[in-house]
Amino acid sequence: MAESKLTIQERHDGDVTVLALAGEMTADDGDLAFRRCIHDLLDQGRTKFVVDLANVTRIDSAGIGMLAAKLKTVKGKGGNLRLARITSRGQRLLSVMKILMAFETFEDEASAVKSFSWSR
Repeated sequence: MAESKLTIQERHDGDVTVLALAGEMTADDGDLAFRRCIHDLLDQGRTKFVVDLANVTRIDSAGIGMLAAKLKTVKGKGGNLRLARITSRGQRLLSVMKILMAFETFEDEASAVKSFSWSR
């Protein structure tokens, strides 16, 4: 299998998992890498996620669809997935696909992480 065009850096801030994505989140590549990552973390009992999108250079409808699908999966496990530092193009795509309001979005990673302590 070819190397993914999406890299995912994982960090933990208490019980919140921060996933910093970089590169392309597109059909049959980045979307699948993201899916695998989320499922592996759920298997480890992690349920609070902040996805930092600042370094995503390209995202298509499959990438957006995967974000929405994983939001639903995580919520089904009693957790949540929040987006941080979304690019203007990413915001437009989420708006056009009418799923921007499904996500809690934050200007920066620290605010997104902190938001989990408000919603206990």
